[in-house]
Amino acid sequence: MQANQTLPTPSTFTMKKYLPYIYQYGVYGVFILLLIFFSFFNPRFLTVPNGLMVMQQAAPLGIAVIGMTFVLILAGIDISVGQTMYLSAILCAMLITFMRNAGYMGTAWSFALVYFIAVLIGAVVGMLNGFVISRFKIVPFITTLATMGIARGIGLISSNSAVYMVPELGPISNGKIPGTNIPVLIIVLLVLVFIFDFVLRRTVFGRHLMAIGNDPIAAQKIGIPVTRNVFLAYLICGAMAGLAGVLSAGQIGTVAVYFADGNEFLVISAAVLGGTSLFGGKGSVFPGALVGMLLVMTIVNGMTMMNASPYAYKIVRGGIIFLAVMVDSINFRGELR
Repeated sequence: MQANQTLPTPSTFTMKKYLPYIYQYGVYGVFILLLIFFSFFNPRFLTVPNGLMVMQQAAPLGIAVIGMTFVLILAGIDISVGQTMYLSAILCAMLITFMRNAGYMGTAWSFALVYFIAVLIGAVVGMLNGFVISRFKIVPFITTLATMGIARGIGLISSNSAVYMVPELGPISNGKIPGTNIPVLIIVLLVLVFIFDFVLRRTVFGRHLMAIGNDPIAAQKIGIPVTRNVFLAYLICGAMAGLAGVLSAGQIGTVAVYFADGNEFLVISAAVLGGTSLFGGKGSVFPGALVGMLLVMTIVNGMTMMNASPYAYKIVRGGIIFLAVMVDSINFRGELR
């Protein structure tokens, strides 16, 4: 043995032993620490009503995170999510205005039509992304960057940059289950989490997505329909973004030109913080997507209750994205990929 060669110390072995658990479960520790931190500044932070409010606020973006999870598992990405939310919200707002003026708004079928159109608009954007990426092998970032601009442009041209009021969506987005204090959106989110978690974990489609994310060439060789599955993943992502857009519009009550601007980065970072890898082949809807979105919205809610400067939100949002990417770039051995 050379004189200058050093042996690993016991502390080194200990660190390597626990690193996998730190990277896998560290987000839960951060979540608990944030709860404790914000509770010191405002005693109302750790209360049931505030917790329900956080979940209600997180629900629309949480639904978008579900769709993003399917895309990230493929080692893809969709940065058009925020603009898909805007396009869905503004076109549905225009539809609501038309039906309101015609005297049709208020019936059960009119609400069903609005939400169906919202999902359909998002699905069309998702299908465009999926078709180009799966058929022509265009880089997902470039493809969705293009559709990001297209979706925003169509929305602005269609609405002439006007602000639309959508109070009719309030009963779903801000309403509570009769006889309880449980927001309707929480139930909607949990139902979708259950459905898509089952799809990802228990179906052949879900297993195929994991295989493609790990090695698309090997997946193609063993007979997995890569093109079809990539197309379907982007379709799901777009459809969830469309639904998230109209639900978010209902929470705010209006749709303006700045609606959902920058939401794509919150959605991506929430999915990554929840354990879905930007490198593909790993991720979950439950608890991953749900916990990631709750973590992001807890930070936003805590800062609001601290009366933080509005400019601080941009700093925190950038910090969240940086943290998510950094954590994902480190594997369980603590080395850069």
